[in-house]
Amino acid sequence: MLKTNFLHIFITILVISIYPWLETLAFDTQLKITLALIFLLGIPHGAIDHILLKKKQQSKKAQIRFYVFYLGLIGLYVIAWVLFPYFSLVVFFLISFYHFGQSQFSDVKIDEKSKSKKLLYLFWGGSIISGLFYHHYDKLIEFFLETSHFDQTATVITPVSLYYFFLMSSIGTILLMAYILLKRAHAKKRFLSEIGVFLLLHLAFFTIPPLLAFALYFAVWHSLKVLYEEYQFLGRKRKKFNLNNFIKELLPFTLISVIGVVLLLFAFSYFEFSISPFFLTIIFLSVLTLPHSVVMDSWYQKMQKK
Repeated sequence: MLKTNFLHIFITILVISIYPWLETLAFDTQLKITLALIFLLGIPHGAIDHILLKKKQQSKKAQIRFYVFYLGLIGLYVIAWVLFPYFSLVVFFLISFYHFGQSQFSDVKIDEKSKSKKLLYLFWGGSIISGLFYHHYDKLIEFFLETSHFDQTATVITPVSLYYFFLMSSIGTILLMAYILLKRAHAKKRFLSEIGVFLLLHLAFFTIPPLLAFALYFAVWHSLKVLYEEYQFLGRKRKKFNLNNFIKELLPFTLISVIGVVLLLFAFSYFEFSISPFFLTIIFLSVLTLPHSVVMDSWYQKMQKK
């Protein structure tokens, strides 16, 4: 487990301890806090995707191909959201399951192509996301119903089906962690720590309002961890690399993304489209997550070979 997990645990326990106060915050305030954390940590953690896989002497054609691929995936996913909203939502969930799980276990030295490891990614991410939905079902379904494209969500995702998915993905996560971690030397401590983290996250989801619970996981547990890994990677790759250099690398595409989401929110507000701010945030995150997860998968595979 990375040392940064102790910071994650401290922040999570602190947030859980003040949950009665968090419950009193207005929805608009919770949304602003969530967006602030996404802007400060969530977006930056994907802002150097173009650097992670960059070779020492990369041609301009290779760079152009990367940007065409990256922006092309974003464009295709935006079109998919317009034409096939439910399909796009399912794709977003599956990508998020895998990406969150891969990030959590990125340091486990097992071949990234291992079927058991891939299943662990899916089960772990599935349990995390379905747990958040299960603990706050009524509120989250209400968010879905605010957007006309998803007014049938309550009939598709029922409390019973969500409960069984949450239960099965959680059991699958624990069994796969035991299978992968306990057969390795000196891994009992890691297994127990992962169980502790798993239970702590679900306790946070149970107590904290849904938007803030998502922000806590996405910004602190996921994005901050990835940023730390990226910082270490660039530090090994470059001489005299420090935090200021890292922030400078993150800034250009972070600012472009922030400006993009602000313009998107303004456009939908000005033209009075029938999509809630909650779902606009989901769509924005999803179109960035798709190419980012592809890049990170390639990067993690590359790191495993070293």
